[in-house]
Amino acid sequence: MVAEDTVFSVLYDKFMFWSIAVGILTFGWLFLAILRYRQGVEPDTTAIDHIEVGSFPVDRHNTPLEVIFYLAPTAIVLWLIVLAVSSNAAVWVIPADDEAHNMKITGKQWFWDFEYEDELTWEDDETLTSINVDWPSLGNLYVNASGSEATNVTVTVDGVASEFALDQLTSSLEVEAGDGVDYFNPTSFSFVEVSNGDGEVLHTWMHIPESHKFSSAANEPMILPCDIPTAFNMKSEPSDESNPNYVGVQHSFWLPEWGVKEDLVPGLEDGTWMTVMPDDPGMFPIKCAEYCGNQHAYMTGQVKIVAQEGMDCSVDTGVKKTGDSQDGGDY
Repeated sequence: MVAEDTVFSVLYDKFMFWSIAVGILTFGWLFLAILRYRQGVEPDTTAIDHIEVGSFPVDRHNTPLEVIFYLAPTAIVLWLIVLAVSSNAAVWVIPADDEAHNMKITGKQWFWDFEYEDELTWEDDETLTSINVDWPSLGNLYVNASGSEATNVTVTVDGVASEFALDQLTSSLEVEAGDGVDYFNPTSFSFVEVSNGDGEVLHTWMHIPESHKFSSAANEPMILPCDIPTAFNMKSEPSDESNPNYVGVQHSFWLPEWGVKEDLVPGLEDGTWMTVMPDDPGMFPIKCAEYCGNQHAYMTGQVKIVAQEGMDCSVDTGVKKTGDSQDGGDY
């Protein structure tokens, strides 16, 4: 289901409102005319249809009504054009590389690959977990978990994990470079998980470097930042002569939450493009909206929306809603 504060949901409400209004007027007049001018009912028009030799017939037109008849539909059509053009510009104009988080999406049989063209460092909301992780470039790793039930910290760099215990008195940890982990390296996929005594992860800090890939085949979600536009360059993996069992087919990358989808066409060298602006954290579904083979139904995935380190997802970057309205906004 499309989120209520996306341009698509608001457009649906607006188009539905005006469609119903036009339908009521149009069919209302139609049924009124059917009843009034039905066979066997002859209205008395003696006063206005009386014709005399040497005089013009009596005028039967109504100038204000005729003007409204033409102006009202014109105004409605112009308003719908404005809605269509403005929404098209908002959705399909791809932001510049330096204004967006850029991703490469590859559709295969039958899974998605998510490749990062820009690095991303994110962390769970400290106000919700009472935990903060700080790992600056060329600096020591600091963890402050006071006010939480955290007891352990796991640091993983390029697949190699190191375990540490929080200080029981201060519920904090400082790891110097060389003491089990190296300095933070922006080119390494690194993450820090803070957990309690039962092994439950309470807080995550993660750095995703450029060119890193996640895959839905490994049940890995695509992770995107909130409150900035994300631009997707999408391609379908073409057929491979060395593997006759693989066939490059058309897919359609669909994000139901934002009401957007775009086809991935095999052989299209530059691929296709799509952009979204997520503003709410959470886990949301990814689906394929184009039949792509006998395992099409399994070509799904997830996108996790997170806040970049030092930020939160408090900004409403969707269509502004008035008051407590939950229907996507007023008309």
